[in-house]
Amino acid sequence: MTIGMMVAALLTAQAANEEVAAAAKKSAEITSYSFKVSTPAPAKGKGAGGTVEGKYEKDQPVAFKAGALEAFRKGGLVVYKEGEEWKRVEKKKGQKGADPTLAIQGVKLPHEELDGCDKYFESVAKAEAKENDCTVFSGPLTVTAAASLASTGGKGTNKAAALKYSGTGKLWVNADGRIVKYEFQIKGTGERNGKAIDQSITRTVELTDVGSAKVEVPEGAKKALEAQS
Repeated sequence: MTIGMMVAALLTAQAANEEVAAAAKKSAEITSYSFKVSTPAPAKGKGAGGTVEGKYEKDQPVAFKAGALEAFRKGGLVVYKEGEEWKRVEKKKGQKGADPTLAIQGVKLPHEELDGCDKYFESVAKAEAKENDCTVFSGPLTVTAAASLASTGGKGTNKAAALKYSGTGKLWVNADGRIVKYEFQIKGTGERNGKAIDQSITRTVELTDVGSAKVEVPEGAKKALEAQS
């Protein structure tokens, strides 16, 4: 590769990174949208896949649906519908039984996850062809980003498993310069209790109704969220 070609490649990579940074900033400023988080069950290792749908509107509780579950989350509070009654999740010492809202507890909101997402990548490349009228960017993730994105909700580094993480990311940017879809493929390898661990996680997030989504909170859910602990 000649010096001229190397310079051209560097300038192209820099331009792609600047486009992703601008799209990340614009996406982080979205005030309302609908979203769907899809996580297929891993081919190896433990964990169940699934789909969580939701609606975000600034200054409103976040609405979630996961299978038959309907729930709202406001700050650290979560309420869910059981029959015709809205119940508030309250974790108490010694409490037994599975949390029915576990599927949505760790879901990180897309506009928060996209804030600064250009820094997730070691490098980023812009695809020549568009997909569904979107410009596509992809590249390898940094080790730190891969570890933090390994969980469904984008939190934690799974220290107990002491895994080594790597992965790739892909972003779809629409004509308005916003990220409307993104996908992370993460691989974690290591050893625990003398057994080899090989995990693969794929998480795809799609955003729709940007700027027009409205969250309607039933009266029962409002009361459950406002109830004193």
